[in-house]
Amino acid sequence: MSWEKEPLVPLRALANPLRIRIVSLLTGTAMSATEVAEELGLAHASASYHLRQLAAAGFLEQVDDDPAVKGRPGRGRSPKRYRYDPTSAERLDRSSGRRLLQEATFTDLRRRLDAMTRQRQSADAEVWLHTEDWERVCSLVGEAVRLLHENARPPRSEGTVHVSMTTILFEMPDGQ
Repeated sequence: MSWEKEPLVPLRALANPLRIRIVSLLTGTAMSATEVAEELGLAHASASYHLRQLAAAGFLEQVDDDPAVKGRPGRGRSPKRYRYDPTSAERLDRSSGRRLLQEATFTDLRRRLDAMTRQRQSADAEVWLHTEDWERVCSLVGEAVRLLHENARPPRSEGTVHVSMTTILFEMPDGQ
């Protein structure tokens, strides 16, 4: 019996502020290129291109056609719909593209900060911790990220609030 390892997801493919926004958008719902274009104010061709690139890289998965669109008179075939593949995080190839992704994240963070209406939490620290405490912090932040992704909803759903969360936890050499 041959076991094939799932392919690694190239981190570099996400190193674009627009692609970061698309992946975030598709965390809460599956959408077509037309819906993504409308939501983000893009040309349909641009949305379609980035969706295909993200899907080919392994960040998105194509999902079944929307049953509400199927069978509508006067319509052609249903549009392709994509959603974020949460397993891609476990398969990230971190060997290259990290710096590019961070730069794209910083660019998109500037956009989000300009749009901010209410700040709920903010933290910045460069400290020394016991290893056990550091592991606990990483675990708690990981749990918050998991909850955020698992509970993401479609844009402007009733009872929702548009939120942003950016976390980067990293270790530094002692002498820096």
